[in-house]
Amino acid sequence: MLESLRHGANTWIAKLLLGLLVLSFVGWGIFTRQLGDLNGGTRTLIQVGGQNVTAQQYQQMFGTELQKLNIQMHQTIPAATAHQLGLDQQVFTGLLLDAHARDLNLGISDAALTGKLAAQKALQTADGRFDAGQFRLLLRNLNMSEGSYLGMLRRDTVREQLLGSVGAGAPAPQVLIDAVNQFEGEARTLSYFIVPPGKAPAAAAPEADKLKDFYEAHKEQYRAPEMRKVGALLASPDDIKATIAVSDNELKAEFDRTRASLGTPERRHVQLMSFQDKAMVDKALAAIKTGKDFMAVAKDMGLTEKDVDHGVIVKGELFDKVAGEAAFKLEKDKVSDPVEGELATSLIRVTEIQPGLVKTFDDVKADIKDKLARERAIKALIDFRGKIEDARAAGTQLKDLPGKFPFKYTELPPMDKSGNGAGGKPVSPLADLTAIVKAGFAGDVGVESDPIDLGKNGWAWVEVKEVKPARQKPLDEVKADVTAAYQENEANAALGKLALQLADRANKGEDFAKLAAEGGGEVKTAASLTRRGTNPDLPKGAAQLAFALAKGSAASLTAADGKSKIVFKVDAITPAKPVDEAKRKEMGAALAQQTAGALSAQYIAALGKTYGFTLDQAQFKQLTQPGGELPDQTDQ
Repeated sequence: MLESLRHGANTWIAKLLLGLLVLSFVGWGIFTRQLGDLNGGTRTLIQVGGQNVTAQQYQQMFGTELQKLNIQMHQTIPAATAHQLGLDQQVFTGLLLDAHARDLNLGISDAALTGKLAAQKALQTADGRFDAGQFRLLLRNLNMSEGSYLGMLRRDTVREQLLGSVGAGAPAPQVLIDAVNQFEGEARTLSYFIVPPGKAPAAAAPEADKLKDFYEAHKEQYRAPEMRKVGALLASPDDIKATIAVSDNELKAEFDRTRASLGTPERRHVQLMSFQDKAMVDKALAAIKTGKDFMAVAKDMGLTEKDVDHGVIVKGELFDKVAGEAAFKLEKDKVSDPVEGELATSLIRVTEIQPGLVKTFDDVKADIKDKLARERAIKALIDFRGKIEDARAAGTQLKDLPGKFPFKYTELPPMDKSGNGAGGKPVSPLADLTAIVKAGFAGDVGVESDPIDLGKNGWAWVEVKEVKPARQKPLDEVKADVTAAYQENEANAALGKLALQLADRANKGEDFAKLAAEGGGEVKTAASLTRRGTNPDLPKGAAQLAFALAKGSAASLTAADGKSKIVFKVDAITPAKPVDEAKRKEMGAALAQQTAGALSAQYIAALGKTYGFTLDQAQFKQLTQPGGELPDQTDQ
């Protein structure tokens, strides 16, 4: 489900509308601002239309929207993922719509609200009556009271009315539908051949003045970076973990605590056919009992493969926990009896069972001991760090400390800021080489760094032993490399000139197959190439260039491998097929939806300018930073 959301967000229309919304928020004046001591002493996160929203209130709003999304997608979506999907923008937009609704004094009557509640399909019984039990379950899943839910429904209904009135009545003109169809559906057939690098004449050795000019033009490519030689004292937990004692009782306790995560859990390929209507379930089960395939029945019932096939999963991955328990009790290839889950009634089939692997205490005893000893060694390093600092304060140099402590001092060869030596490869396989290099390039010769926290890998102290400043390599030093680059550049230019000449001759009517033979390739065909079409031989710009040429015209450009050249000719132009009535309606609806989206974005932008929108970005960043989950929301 999340993949379908991401796929939708990657369409050019979605990106355009998201861009409009982002630009809109920029235009409203979203900036970092300390808005303290508002709302009775509570720091304000957002101000919009005269309303102050605290961080706690925003978390409640975001948490409610996230819970609604979880129920809609039938899975638990982490808050961090929801932030990436743009759920925050949805909350921001809602606040602006609320401000406009208050200004217009819009509302919904209690009778209309009750009718809207009863009309929700998820809250109806098989015969269309309101199901109070399903409503209670929904409230429990949303962690809301009945009053809070009705308030949210009232607010959402008014928002829908505002947005609906803006985006309604914007049908796509027929001429636009025809233009889009022609643009997307027109195709071209190309003949092409590839001219390999070997067809370029060998470049002669450059004259001295030409070589010098080439060197001067590409001088930056021939600079030697600053190189530093550093020494490091590494206090690793691996150096002392062997001295850490771990009893058998501790090992067994840790085994019992982590038993569930050891080994490999059982995995099953689960297919799930779910319906709100119990009669639909009975109908599907009856069809299966006649011998009809499970997936064929699902298709007959209006479900797609994506609706039914949940892939290979472990226990607990299904959103409906009741259905998940049933799926992991079912025999392979058997269809379950109707399973009354939390939100729907389902039929389940398991097509594959991958048994789990259970490890015994003896299997993992050594690994558990190593893990516990290492964890305790990391804590013990805190005490060692203090003792090392005391020794340094007393005048002991880093290279002499291994005589007093069970750690190693390492001298690294000269390296650049990336940790690479003269050959362009890392000077050491150390996992924390980046941190050591950073410290080495931050200090001066003879200066020892403060202790560097390497996390689970312990601590390090770094000193700079030698510095070789960056310098420009003279031509005499790199003459061989410059000569090779010059000749490669000349050969590439000659190959491009050859390809261009072959394309010009094709434009003058010469036989394309003979030109291909002369160019060292053979004629191939790219049939029915559209503007968005691809071909493994053709570079990205080929389609764009091909659609700018007339039938029979030829051109050349660099091939997809970046080295060869390609010569192609437009053999045929195939107009898009006329749009039938069904396709016309589909395109019209899609274009109308896109137009409505653009109008809605403009409307939201206008609301931002009218009511103002300020966001404490520092507080918001802290609230939504990666890795930080929103806490469970209490009832609003």
